[in-house]
Amino acid sequence: MDRSAAAVESLRVPRPDGAVIAAELFGLPGHPLVLLVAGAETSMDWWRPEFCELLVGRELRVARYDQRGMGQTTLGPPGTRRDGLPVALADALAVLDAAGASDAHWVGFSAGGWVCQLAALDHPDRVRSLTLVSTTPTMFEADPDLPGAHPRLRQAWANPPPDPDWNDPHAVVEYHVEIDRDYAGVAFDEVHDRAIWTDTVRRSPVRHRDGDTDDEFEEAPRWRERLAEIRVPTTVVHGTADPMFPIANGEALARDIPGAAFVAVPGGGHELPPSAWGFVVDAVAER
Repeated sequence: MDRSAAAVESLRVPRPDGAVIAAELFGLPGHPLVLLVAGAETSMDWWRPEFCELLVGRELRVARYDQRGMGQTTLGPPGTRRDGLPVALADALAVLDAAGASDAHWVGFSAGGWVCQLAALDHPDRVRSLTLVSTTPTMFEADPDLPGAHPRLRQAWANPPPDPDWNDPHAVVEYHVEIDRDYAGVAFDEVHDRAIWTDTVRRSPVRHRDGDTDDEFEEAPRWRERLAEIRVPTTVVHGTADPMFPIANGEALARDIPGAAFVAVPGGGHELPPSAWGFVVDAVAER
């Protein structure tokens, strides 16, 4: 058996508000750490084990974790629950600490990319490099030069599918797969997406839907005007057919960060299917 493939460690990371973050480490101690920060309301299953092993094969160690309220990460008791980008950043740093790493190569997808940008600005000693996937230099559509979501995606938001039977795992998986279809680019890798949700629902049968709310939401100040302060090697990876954040968002982000490289994924949407893994793995491993 490949030593790297066998080296998977589970972590439970308690937070001050009572939440507990579920995380996993792939690879061998001593190798540089890659911290994978997924989008909002996403489980660690979004970063497939096969993707993590590609990074491990490049002599890297990998940390992935469930976002709050997803997978096996708990929200904490009512009356204490917190959310927002500052909370998400603190959670990511806590996973980094639990992994025993002083710094990491940060890889962020969508809202996870916002967390990574804030990490590089506010905690530059903890960041070796940035790989920012399908994200923007601001939250949502704050600036006029950043195009908004594609009309077909807006139409999907306006007409959401009915809730499934939350006690039927198969129905729950199909519900999420159909929602994700609207975020795809030229092609939708249904097999890949279904695998993500099958694992998420299997691991956490009661935590894969919007049900609990935070008691305190911490707003993040604008950071776009500070992006010129980032000094770590940065690569922006963006699909040419991203309906959530059209590609001009990624191009603007790459312009705003000094020396950032820009990699376009032909036909890619707001997603990271296996066909796009190589773009991200190469961006990280070549740092």
